[in-house]
Amino acid sequence: MPIARHQILITLDGVKALQKTGSEFSCRYELVGFTDDGKPRYQCIYLREGEPEAILVSTRITPLGPEARYFNIWPGLFKHHMEFGDGRDLRFGSDYAITLEGNS
Repeated sequence: MPIARHQILITLDGVKALQKTGSEFSCRYELVGFTDDGKPRYQCIYLREGEPEAILVSTRITPLGPEARYFNIWPGLFKHHMEFGDGRDLRFGSDYAITLEGNS
């Protein structure tokens, strides 16, 4: 059974706005499944003090609404984190879980 969460949506433009204004945020990456050839896929969650979790979504809206952006580790997730992440180091576990270390 899914876990109920209070979440909002954020686009890359929203993340760029956070960076531009110097807003403090952190992020995490959740394993959401695997590709047909067995590669892990992740979604990015942005966190700000006093705000609900924000799921990164595509800027384009489909007829069914916004869709979460999914990343493979290389180059997608790595490149995204280097450009739009919180500055912490990525650490990959043997179960494909990602932890972030360092100061955000």
